[in-house]
Formats: sequence, C-alpha cells, structure tokens
Amino acid sequence: MILSALPIRGDTQGPNELWDHCRNSLGIARLLHHEGRPETLVVTACRMAVETACRAALEQVGLEFDGDLELALARLGAPRDVWELQQGGPAGRRLAAAERGVAWFASYLRHAAPGRSWSV
Repeated sequence: MILSALPIRGDTQGPNELWDHCRNSLGIARLLHHEGRPETLVVTACRMAVETACRAALEQVGLEFDGDLELALARLGAPRDVWELQQGGPAGRRLAAAERGVAWFASYLRHAAPGRSWSV
C-alpha cells in the first residue's frame, strides 16, 4: 500500500526538504503518541517519517522512489527491521522503530553528504 503524501515522481524536493518533512512527521508521531491519540494516526506519522527519510537518502544518491518503500529500503541497504517493525504492533513500539529507522537514515546521509548535520 502506498501512503505517500508527497509526489512520487517528478517532485522538485531535494534531500534537504524531504529531511525536514521527515523530522516534522517524526515530531508529529511523538506528539500524537504522547497525547494518547488513536494508534492509526501515530502509525501513519511514523510511516511518513520513515518514508521521507528513505526518500531523502534516495534523492541524495541519485535514485528514484517508485512508491515501494520496502524495495527502496532494500536498495539502500537499510536494516531489515526498519521495514519489519513498521508492519505491526502497538503504536509505542512502532514509534520507537521509526525513531531507530530515521536515526539509521541520518547516519547514512551523514556519510553520503557530510556537509549537513542531518539531525534528528
């Protein structure tokens, strides 16, 4: 299932803008979880954070995102659990998994583009 809220093809957003979207989505997921909002909202924000982090990395190395997050994660060599932990479980567990996934992408991007901090 494709949940991307951002354009899949032909978007003009570079890695910096995508990374900002990722950080915003992760912050929203944290806030929703902290406020006890419905798990579906937390899970959606978590997925968007991971997807936009992945898209930022793809953009940085010149690869295209075709809408398949699992395939994109594999193409970048992301740990398998970045995908698997997003597939089920309570919102708190998925939030922790999203935080780990975004941290992995931050590290990846620091190596690919050391000129930016890629802070989480």
